[in-house]
Amino acid sequence: MQQKPMKAFTTDSACALSLAGVTKRYREHTLLDNICLNVDAGQIFGLLGPNGAGKTTLMKIVAGLVRPTAGAVTIFGINAALQTPQLRRLVGIVPQESNLERELTVTEALTVYGRLFGLESLHERVEETIAAFSLQGMRQKRVGRLSGGMMRRVLIARALLPKPQLLLLDEPTVGLDPDVRQEIWQIIQELAAAGKTMLLTTHYMEEAARLCAHIALLKAGRLALVATPEEIQRRYGGAASNEEALEALFIQLAKGEID
Repeated sequence: MQQKPMKAFTTDSACALSLAGVTKRYREHTLLDNICLNVDAGQIFGLLGPNGAGKTTLMKIVAGLVRPTAGAVTIFGINAALQTPQLRRLVGIVPQESNLERELTVTEALTVYGRLFGLESLHERVEETIAAFSLQGMRQKRVGRLSGGMMRRVLIARALLPKPQLLLLDEPTVGLDPDVRQEIWQIIQELAAAGKTMLLTTHYMEEAARLCAHIALLKAGRLALVATPEEIQRRYGGAASNEEALEALFIQLAKGEID
């Protein structure tokens, strides 16, 4: 039995990210079709969907790496199409695959990134970031010799150097051991407590249920549902946990039982 998608939530609080009719076509393929949603400031917002649903394309559009075919992206009231220096500093990106220079030390990798943004008092800012992410013992270690968890920590630290207000996290804990995943979750929760807004993609239902205030599910480039984990649990989970309800919903979506 097919179920109707929930309506997107509305809020009167400050909006960090607004997508209005965002569409992306490539030749005869429609990668995203009329995506409309709002992300509140200070919120962790999850973006889920089967492979090929359009999650990565949407993240690239928000990051300014890909232009939409139609629609508008607004970040803290700024039209993302303008790509101003102010806007670039508002958005930090943590990619799924590390793009750190493997031959650089941790300190050098952070410093080079800071120079790209023309950061003032760069040395002090790098030192603050190294201390905040407990990287003191790794500062002179080459990036290529870091463990997966430590490299992920450096990627997040690097993204935060310009002090962005919106952080894009693409599969932030993929391939990490459970204990390291817990450490990254703690970092994400601490960033949220400090007022950062985060948009994250994940295939881990526990991660989405634990971290995200709202979750959007994409299927074949379309928005199938936007809801809180609690709303999903009540509607789809019965007596199950938020994680179990979300997993059941994800499977229904992948099987085509939800449009």
